[in-house]
Amino acid sequence: MFETFRRDRQHETEKLQILGIGLLVGAVLGAASALLLAPASGEETRRAIAKKARKAYADGSELVEDTWHDAERAARRAARAGLKRARREASRLRDLGEETLENGRARLRI
Repeated sequence: MFETFRRDRQHETEKLQILGIGLLVGAVLGAASALLLAPASGEETRRAIAKKARKAYADGSELVEDTWHDAERAARRAARAGLKRARREASRLRDLGEETLENGRARLRI
């Protein structure tokens, strides 16, 4: 179960990396296009690009932070579920051990 969770997390991480690379490439291409096609002056275009870059950085930072919090919540849920299952199994094994001990004692009395 943990191996499956780890593979899922690794897959999610890879998807986020691809998203980040895509965002970076898109930002660079967008900036280059804006410089080449903009009807405004160079100074105005640079200001507009800087403003959009700051907004993209803030949006990206927010996305990373949200993803981090989601991952933390998922890890806590998985840990709680694992602990609950471990306790159930320990109880089941304890009961099985007690039953086996009682059966052994009963057979020795015969």
